[in-house]
Amino acid sequence: MGQDCGIYWHETEPPEKGTVAPDWFYVPDVAPRLAGKIRRSYVLWREYIPPLIAIELASGNGNEERDTTPLSGLQEGEKPGKFWVYERVIRIPYYAIYEINNDKLEVYHLVDFSYQKM
Repeated sequence: MGQDCGIYWHETEPPEKGTVAPDWFYVPDVAPRLAGKIRRSYVLWREYIPPLIAIELASGNGNEERDTTPLSGLQEGEKPGKFWVYERVIRIPYYAIYEINNDKLEVYHLVDFSYQKM
């Protein structure tokens, strides 16, 4: 399980441009420690196993968590949208967005390479 832990999905310079940090995620069958130390990040191209679920706690209206901006066509310093990264690159089977201010929960399931709202 990871909490506010970066998932490195793309090798970039600086490295932060190729990360997303869900509020919580779970990866089954992966050791919680590396070389005896607690993980501070999850490097997808070293692990080969995507998280089973990622949960975002949206303090606003959830627009940031629903952002589908792709990697192509971005300006210098911009990052693609979280929704796009989870769906198209990492391919996390389940993605949940919980809007804290209005107790709204959305859960998506990856079906045929795109998220379907459950």
